[in-house]
Amino acid sequence: MVAEPTSVVRLADASTAVPGESGAQTVPSDQAPVQMTALSPAPSNPQTKRDYGWLSEAILRRVEELKRYPASARVDRTEGKVVIKAVITEDGNLGEVEVFQSSGYPTLDKAAIDTLRQAAPFHLPHPLGQPRMTIKIPMSYRLDR
Repeated sequence: MVAEPTSVVRLADASTAVPGESGAQTVPSDQAPVQMTALSPAPSNPQTKRDYGWLSEAILRRVEELKRYPASARVDRTEGKVVIKAVITEDGNLGEVEVFQSSGYPTLDKAAIDTLRQAAPFHLPHPLGQPRMTIKIPMSYRLDR
């Protein structure tokens, strides 16, 4: 097996918040806006630095559409931040996917991985410029108080 060069890209935090519950009221939504910022890979050549803001936007937009707060985590009032490490190929498919930094709660970690896998393949409006890219995607699960 030949290792292909990859760049590591960190995406902005994708947060999920659910307003607090009181009495018999139902939770209005399973989703919250995703905060998006531009990103760039670690430069392999200091003179050529690519802007991957479009990649961040494409991935986080799709993840936001699909991300749900796990019902069991909501009932248990579980909150946390998961960082997923994944390889994205030049055609938008996912390669390896793993938890890079656990939330400390297997339910939230699994939900983050499942959401990313469900979101793929990603529509990439621009070429990656390389066969594979390693990305880190933080996803926060918070309950509003």
